[in-house]
Amino acid sequence: MREYRKLQISDITLVLSMEGDFRANFICKENARQFLLNPMNWIFACIQDKQIIGFAYGYELNRLDSKGNMLYIHEIGVLPQFQRQGVGFQLLSSIKNLCKLTGICRFFLFTQKHNIAACSLYDKAGGDKTHNTFEDDVTYFFVTLN
Repeated sequence: MREYRKLQISDITLVLSMEGDFRANFICKENARQFLLNPMNWIFACIQDKQIIGFAYGYELNRLDSKGNMLYIHEIGVLPQFQRQGVGFQLLSSIKNLCKLTGICRFFLFTQKHNIAACSLYDKAGGDKTHNTFEDDVTYFFVTLN
């Protein structure tokens, strides 16, 4: 069974286990602890059998208007053996639902046009794409509040 949720400081051991699972030099214990202590920072994960098999992390950004904050997603990752099984799509859907519940008006992320798998996922998940000034860069916006 898979669980999708935003991680808290009580999940530090789970977060630290990502170091060996996703890549080397990915997680520093003290930085991970500080990251999780800040409520404006997000690590959203898919957990299966006490292991993070997919994640998205980013930062909630304050806005000056009354539309609600925005969420910038810095990175999304799914372990290779779980790719193309809907984990990334469900991560994005779950993030969108949590954003709605917490008053975040939209979230966004960047990728490159040549990353066809990522673009396909973001298109399927309902992202509105904007091509940036740099030839290969693409920004995806996901509206969560009307």
